[in-house]
Amino acid sequence: MGALEYPRRSSLELCYNGVNASGDFSDEMESFSYEDVASGEADAIEITVNNQSGRWLDRYMPEQGDYVEAEIAVENWDREGDNRRLSCGKFELDSFRAEGFPQTVSIRGITTPILTDFNVTAKNRIYSNTTAKMILSDICAGAGISLVYEAEDYTVEEAEQSGQTDMSFSFSLCSAHNLAMKLYNNKMVVYDQTNYEKKEPCYAIDRSEMQKYTYSLERTNLYDSVQIQYADPSSDETLTYSYTVPGESGRRKLFLNEQADSYRDAEIIAKSRLLENIRNAASISFTVRGDTKHMSARNVEITGLGKADGIYFIDRVTHSKSAKGVYTCAVKAHLCVTHTEFSVPKVQEAKAAGTTYTVVKGDCLWNIAKKFYGSGAKYTVIYNANKGIIKNPSLIYPGQVLTIPPG
Repeated sequence: MGALEYPRRSSLELCYNGVNASGDFSDEMESFSYEDVASGEADAIEITVNNQSGRWLDRYMPEQGDYVEAEIAVENWDREGDNRRLSCGKFELDSFRAEGFPQTVSIRGITTPILTDFNVTAKNRIYSNTTAKMILSDICAGAGISLVYEAEDYTVEEAEQSGQTDMSFSFSLCSAHNLAMKLYNNKMVVYDQTNYEKKEPCYAIDRSEMQKYTYSLERTNLYDSVQIQYADPSSDETLTYSYTVPGESGRRKLFLNEQADSYRDAEIIAKSRLLENIRNAASISFTVRGDTKHMSARNVEITGLGKADGIYFIDRVTHSKSAKGVYTCAVKAHLCVTHTEFSVPKVQEAKAAGTTYTVVKGDCLWNIAKKFYGSGAKYTVIYNANKGIIKNPSLIYPGQVLTIPPG
């Protein structure tokens, strides 16, 4: 009797340009899907409706700047009174397709700011002596979106945006620094991928709950070490940086063709690329009954698959509702990788104005700046504060007492 009195129910709530349009859409809904992506792509939504009346080619045909906000709501989902909501976010409409016969209309929206050149215009520019956060802040300001940064602010001595849109360049910059980037609700959210994969799983899913699944193990991506070359800034000599996963033999080495500008840069790029490959090695895709708890960038414990059991990081979730109201989730995840730490120090700042340092044999401004600020590229800060002593920034002498200003 209780099951009849409190039936399980899922619904989709939509606002079109800020006006509630749930009824208009639900009456003629053919299908709905929401792509929730952890990193590398923008979230997207697609709605297909019956257009027998023809009004979707008239009243609701999108114009430039139109947007949709969507929420998925469930009632009595796992038990009586279990009512939850999932905010999918705000989507600017970028695609409209009408077909016949039968007459249908498909409307697609994405979380990128389509009224700017963020994901359209290829640009060429160079960023120097800055940080990842500062670069991304500048890009967000130009796109009219806010930045949420949940990671260490890595120093960037030089980064070239060559024939890339701001969106693709931002993704590549994050990828090279073990950062994930998600576009959501007029925000760019950047987070440390490894730190997220260390979190406790939010819930568990057993094989018995899966409508179908595919587990994949690609051993060609299971590298246990990495090697990259970098330039010694004090001598211009080309050096080699190598890293081996703790406890491994180092026989399966990933050789990178990328060039790093310093030891610090080499460590970040090498470990980031190594982790990227390992994360692609063991993955699982499965379809389950729909639920608002399934979200990207969460960890889930997989059970019932024998040696494939473990803690997985959710890369993508596709929430789908059919015309008959059937709600399912297709989940794609990879086995969490937590064995590699980044020993990159945080930027150190001089404690107060007037801090001094006495030059010793073998010193150069680059190394002194690296000692105090964590970045050799900040040598100009020291040079500008000591122009009365230093005539040429390439020439300093033992015994000179330099003022080290706050970074």
